[in-house]
Amino acid sequence: MRRFFWVLLVAALIGGGGYYWYATHKDGAGSKTASAEAPKAPAGAGRTVPVVTQTVATQAVPEQIVTIGSVQPIAAIAIKPRVDSAVETVAFTEGQEVKAGDTLFTLDSRSLDAQLRQAQANLERDRANLEKAKGDVKRYAELVRTSAISRTTYDAAVATADALEGTVKADLAAIEAAKVSLSFTRITAPMDGRTGTVNAKVGAMVRAADANPLVTLTQLRPINVSFNVPEKHLPAIRAAMASGSLPVTASIAGGHGQNPGGDKAEGKLSFVDSQVDQQTGTILVKGEFPNADTRLWPGQFVDTVLTLRVEQNALTIPDLAVQTGQKGRFVYVVKADETVEVRPVTVERSHGGLSVVASGLTAGERVVVDGQSRLFPGAKITEKAGGKPAAGQGAVAQGSGAGGAT
Repeated sequence: MRRFFWVLLVAALIGGGGYYWYATHKDGAGSKTASAEAPKAPAGAGRTVPVVTQTVATQAVPEQIVTIGSVQPIAAIAIKPRVDSAVETVAFTEGQEVKAGDTLFTLDSRSLDAQLRQAQANLERDRANLEKAKGDVKRYAELVRTSAISRTTYDAAVATADALEGTVKADLAAIEAAKVSLSFTRITAPMDGRTGTVNAKVGAMVRAADANPLVTLTQLRPINVSFNVPEKHLPAIRAAMASGSLPVTASIAGGHGQNPGGDKAEGKLSFVDSQVDQQTGTILVKGEFPNADTRLWPGQFVDTVLTLRVEQNALTIPDLAVQTGQKGRFVYVVKADETVEVRPVTVERSHGGLSVVASGLTAGERVVVDGQSRLFPGAKITEKAGGKPAAGQGAVAQGSGAGGAT
């Protein structure tokens, strides 16, 4: 009997322990399932994210085409001799600036002087013969009326006089030609400009057929800057030209004096080529610059900016505010409760670190320009101490590049 009682007690204890194990493990599994099915909040949803914000503003923003150009002289003249002679004097030094009409070279003129004197002597001789022939014609006219001489003799005298008159005219032309040739012994500057390397020294023999010039004269004021722009900008350029002259700025890398970052020269658009280069898809344009201080030098490469127009009330945000996602560009807009929302935007162009927004924002709204990496829709934000965005964070590449519009 006692043995039966102990068996019954052990069975009761085992049954109670099993029930307790089953009940506790069932509750745990249920709690885990409920936890897994519950929506998860974003990491850090209960904390504020420090960011830098800026207000959407309206301001005047120019529309520009930025590219690389090269400085070219409007005229570069190769000075060559027009007669065969020897160099007698060189009236300038290499690299000197000269004015139109200044003497550059003088050539030996002795042989040409002799030719001129010979032509003048021939003129005097033929004029004397002409006067004699005219006198003969006058006398023969009286004699032929009285039949003292034949008509044939009279006609021969008239022909001789006419021929001598033509000879006198030829002598006058020869004198003019000799004077012109003699003038070529004094070589003058055809325009204002700067001289290059002198290729003929005093005493050197020069000929009109020589391939090498005596010197090259380059015009520096005014001067051109030529550059190529993509053909897609041609309609905008032509439309802007119809409204007036377009300003062109040429920046020289390096600079000097008080402007070590680079010198700028101001000019205006003066030329648009008549056709597009089909191989490159660009068109050649030129800007003319007064270049009073000769800041621009022929052959120099410069950063060129062509301004098409100035949009007075452009809606602008910093480039750093614009993000790029799978659906395109967007910004984080700060709402009144200091939370953010994602707003798709259309960026028309970029200029000087500012993006011109065509749609998606209104003036006065706040956008995040730094700290976007930790944001999500509905995140609570706080203004970061200092308020200066980290350079490059969240920026979208929108630079114009060569030939790009900004």
